[in-house]
Amino acid sequence: MGGAIVKDPFQEAVRARLETVSSSDGHLTVPVDPEKIAEQLDLEVVLTPLESKVGGFVLKKNGEAVRIYVNSNDSWERRKFTLAHEIGHYWLHRNDDGEFGYVEYRDELSTRGTDPVERWANSFAAELIMPARYIRMAWARGDSLDSIQKQLGVSDAAFGHRLVNLGLISR
Repeated sequence: MGGAIVKDPFQEAVRARLETVSSSDGHLTVPVDPEKIAEQLDLEVVLTPLESKVGGFVLKKNGEAVRIYVNSNDSWERRKFTLAHEIGHYWLHRNDDGEFGYVEYRDELSTRGTDPVERWANSFAAELIMPARYIRMAWARGDSLDSIQKQLGVSDAAFGHRLVNLGLISR
């Protein structure tokens, strides 16, 4: 995809949840299950061992179902974020003609977060499975950070990044 990304990843994640797993009145239930979202979007999820530096990837081939491959060697929480991330790639390009593929590498480039498409997919994934509105409401009613994290079913690393990005804690 060339050029700037104009879609807001947070709004797109909200839209994806509303179209797939939110109740008819828009109510959100946590934890958000990206497998259910993938199923609602007719995405085939393949859990398979991958190289340690690969979390997952998404492939769209002409005439075939879109497939998301997730590293079965990763923890459940890591797989959850990876699946949400790959759904983000799909969501961003779901109306594009032709084939596409994105691989989630764990390398220096991904750690620095310099690729705008990868940053978009990370932001989408964070909002998809760790909704800002839910976290802020739970925080405001006095839920502990451990309790909120358990309610969301996410890793320490993902939850920590989300809290920093929402301005609820500092680095």
